[in-house]
Amino acid sequence: MGLTVDDVLDKIGSFGRYQLRLLLIFGFMYLFGNSILVMIPTFLSIEPPWRCKEGSSACNLTGIFKPGDHNYNFRCSIPRDDWEFDTNEITNSVVTEFDLVCRVSALSQLTKSVNFLGVLIGVLVGGVLSDKFGRKPILYFSSVLCSIMGLAASFVHVYWLYVLLRCFVGVFSGSCGLASYVLLVEYVGKRHRHMIGTTLFYFWVLSLLWLALIAYLIRDWRTLSIVGSAPGLLQIFFWWFIPESPRWLLVKNKKEEARNKLQKVAAFNKKEMPNEELELKDAKEGQRTGDFRDLFSSFNMTKRTLISCFSWMVISLVYYAVSFSAGTFGGNRYLVFFLTSLVEIPSNWTCIVLCRRIGRKKTTVLGVVVACIASIVAVLFQRDLKNTGFLVANIIMAQGVAKFFINMSFSSIYVFSNELFPTVIRNIGMGVSSASAGIGSMSAPYIVWLVRVHVLLPYSITAVLAFVCAALCFLLPETRDAATLENIDSVNSSASATEMTEKEQVLHEPAKEKEELGELLLKESYDV
Repeated sequence: MGLTVDDVLDKIGSFGRYQLRLLLIFGFMYLFGNSILVMIPTFLSIEPPWRCKEGSSACNLTGIFKPGDHNYNFRCSIPRDDWEFDTNEITNSVVTEFDLVCRVSALSQLTKSVNFLGVLIGVLVGGVLSDKFGRKPILYFSSVLCSIMGLAASFVHVYWLYVLLRCFVGVFSGSCGLASYVLLVEYVGKRHRHMIGTTLFYFWVLSLLWLALIAYLIRDWRTLSIVGSAPGLLQIFFWWFIPESPRWLLVKNKKEEARNKLQKVAAFNKKEMPNEELELKDAKEGQRTGDFRDLFSSFNMTKRTLISCFSWMVISLVYYAVSFSAGTFGGNRYLVFFLTSLVEIPSNWTCIVLCRRIGRKKTTVLGVVVACIASIVAVLFQRDLKNTGFLVANIIMAQGVAKFFINMSFSSIYVFSNELFPTVIRNIGMGVSSASAGIGSMSAPYIVWLVRVHVLLPYSITAVLAFVCAALCFLLPETRDAATLENIDSVNSSASATEMTEKEQVLHEPAKEKEELGELLLKESYDV
């Protein structure tokens, strides 16, 4: 009888020196070849305040005016030569260089929108390509090209070309970000999937903290774009350090190559490779390569796909709605950005603990519900933001508590969805789910804009969506401690297993693994 990849990893190291090295490599790629390039438009497209030029007869206002101020739109009624940008804080930005104000002010947000549009395209196309051609080539070329596109955008002088390059950054970012996560998770055993999946997101937080620092130090958008993109070019040398997924190779019936990859893992971890032959769990002859149709091949698979997509969309919408609303709070933009990014570190750690203790499903639901409640409570403190007490309370609830818990849900939904889809369509399933998140992220600015209609409307919409999301997630099976699903038939098998009696189910549960898990496993996971 042969061994599955999970069985082999239990013997050669579920998370050892090899997986730690892989985590650091992918962490660098995630930081400089993905995350920072997605979030850097936050500072590239800052709109500085404006003021009247000295000696102007048409503009006789004193002081500076920023979005939201009473006389902010006055400049649109006077000649362009009678006012200027205040450059005390921002030397040069995309808005100032291309003069994206008044009738074309909406174009200043276009780069952010097309960036998320590119991510949506990237996760869809990248997911299909990596399931067809392998995780390694899609991850490598997408990550390198993402940095190249970001660097190229630093030198263009035509706005439409700049927007196009930012769109390409989104496409390659979405593709490489998804592939790196899936490949990393497929190299660890089921005992450490929750830990490795959420640990990768610490590099997302590091990218936000690094971005806040360099944006504070560099106030010229071209220089900032170059400094943010250039380190990613080091990824050109990473081809020889990125392995192909043994699970993907096994699905493609390349057993010898899969065994060679696992042999290298065993050697690096100083473990002995078992002699048994590799096999797929519930493998069948003539199993065809998975494609988009398989996401809806049965009732159970359709339910998982639709609920996963809706959950990703809602969580992404709430996350970015909380993030985008930070601009209404005042204070030092760099400090606020830094502190609200810093809160994601304990959030990810809490996610690891809860995923182990109460499961992936409950962790996801808890984060969504609490973030929603915190956002609603923040409305109560919006009556007078000039009052220091109201302002601080608003920031704590909207940017502190809400950001903490919605980020926790964002981390857990990655692990949860990754375990819901079988290997043969995992990248496609994760790609479609991530694409749904793109819809949520693109919708978030418009949800925040609805505050102009009524102060309660944005939070009411997010509350309803969040509670619907929470209710639907309870219809999904818990994946904690479950064996990795390898093919389509294993989904129906796992669904049938939940209907067994308690006595019968004990025979199918990974009892040995349950004995090894618990407090000791948690302690080992956090010490890595």
